[in-house]
Amino acid sequence: MGRKKRKQLKPWCWYCNREFDDEKILIQHQKAKHFKCPYCHRKLFTGPGLSIHCNQVHKEKLDKIPNALPNRTSTVIDIYGMSGIPEVDMIEHERQKFGLEGEDEPPEKIAKEDESIPFYPPPPIHPALPFMQSLCPPMGPFGHIGRKLNFILIPPF
Repeated sequence: MGRKKRKQLKPWCWYCNREFDDEKILIQHQKAKHFKCPYCHRKLFTGPGLSIHCNQVHKEKLDKIPNALPNRTSTVIDIYGMSGIPEVDMIEHERQKFGLEGEDEPPEKIAKEDESIPFYPPPPIHPALPFMQSLCPPMGPFGHIGRKLNFILIPPF
């Protein structure tokens, strides 16, 4: 029986929470909407790059990233596509997207019971024959499959 696949998280813009099918399209969006100079309309690659450009070329201080959500206007965070997004915001976006309320870990970090390594207890030791345990190599979870047993057979007298 097949296992249900976990949905892949689409690339999304940290500044406006918009989702995209491809990270290349996300980068084009960021350059056009968020990293476009308000003075000369030059498209830059990152928020800090836009801030430095405005400061050096136009002698104007850029306080916030254009067209961003009110709590995500920082010009200090270096985001390019999906790289550089703060971990806290990634987890929060996954919770909102997949409806994981009240969990501390994202779904890929939660260990699943069926994916854990099965536990095989050690073979029992017979108290009367402690020397016998060293004659055979230990048996794995599938028996002696693929192992060559080297026993010296002593003929009966």
